[in-house]
Amino acid sequence: MNGLDRGRRLSEFVRSLRRRLLSKPMVLDSALAAVVLMTVVVLVGIRPWSGTYPHVPTWWYLIAAMTAIPLVWRRRFPFGVGLVVGAAALAAALVPNVPEQRMPYGVLVAAYTIADRGKRWQRLLVLLLGPVAVVTSAGSVRDAVLSYQFPLLVVIGAYLLGSTARIRRAYVESLEDRARSLERERDLETFRAAARERQRIARDMHDILAHSVAVMTVQAEAGPVALESEPGKARAAFDAIADAGRTAQVELKRLLGVLRDTDGETPLLPQPGLHDVEQLVAQVGGAGLEVSYRTTGSPREVSPGIGIAAYRIVQEALTNVLKHAVAEHAEVTVSWSADRLTLRIADDGWGTRGAVSGHGLVGIRERVASCGGSIEAGSQGRGFVVSAELPFALAGEQETV
Repeated sequence: MNGLDRGRRLSEFVRSLRRRLLSKPMVLDSALAAVVLMTVVVLVGIRPWSGTYPHVPTWWYLIAAMTAIPLVWRRRFPFGVGLVVGAAALAAALVPNVPEQRMPYGVLVAAYTIADRGKRWQRLLVLLLGPVAVVTSAGSVRDAVLSYQFPLLVVIGAYLLGSTARIRRAYVESLEDRARSLERERDLETFRAAARERQRIARDMHDILAHSVAVMTVQAEAGPVALESEPGKARAAFDAIADAGRTAQVELKRLLGVLRDTDGETPLLPQPGLHDVEQLVAQVGGAGLEVSYRTTGSPREVSPGIGIAAYRIVQEALTNVLKHAVAEHAEVTVSWSADRLTLRIADDGWGTRGAVSGHGLVGIRERVASCGGSIEAGSQGRGFVVSAELPFALAGEQETV
């Protein structure tokens, strides 16, 4: 167990040290330059194939040092550092009676860095200048090929490794950009979905409250009038007020439950749909307005979204009749065709100005538009007609046949 703990601590220390070093590239490059410089100094006088150790002038060490020291700034100035290191390596190779550097370590690092971080024209220029420098240091093309085969292959390999690193970094950056873009799109879509949901809840609350308040207002006005002359009618009016209040309470409780439910554990009551329209018509009829209900065509199942929208459209249209039309009779017609559901709500009243300019008709138009349908609304002689056509399924919903 102690061994495992020590191994885990060592692994964490190594990861922490790696993160710190990667966060300080200047430190890494300084260490790399120091290693290259030490290699040049240690190997400068070794010629194992001849056994001789000629004297190396001090100024040559300064030239050789320039193949290593500039590497400290290789990330910030890759092309400039590459030129300085390459020129220093060429100058060191041209000095007579000095041991050859069989492996140009500084040039390797510079080639890798230019291929990794240099601009396109800089990379192309290095590919052109590199062979010229090699031939110049060797004296001829033949001598360059014979003497520098392995170093050339190693430098080319370093350049290819740098190119691979650059391509990989560009690929990773593109993936990160795409991930950020997708995250922004997801956040924007979440915001839009929340806005649509707030708008839907606002419309539902408007429809519920407006309808219930309209029914209760009409009955409250009629109740006292009939209280002495027709007690039974007054009792029915008060019963209608109570029913409207209870219905509003239930629907508001459902909406508020959705708003408060953050963990999805609160049981949700079913949304009203087309099957509830007839009951809605009966409820409005109990409020004193004579409402007839009829259907044409062959009924069929519709998507839940269309069913809710149809119910709310009829509810809001009848609410407008109660509040604004001063009507005696209204008619609700539900017509089924091959691919569409048509709702027609007509009344015989006169007071339509409020319905035209108020929020009720605006809400109806929004619901129809959200379903991909069409609507016509306006006066037709005596009375006001709302005619809405809805498709059988919302976009993105599966239609049930």
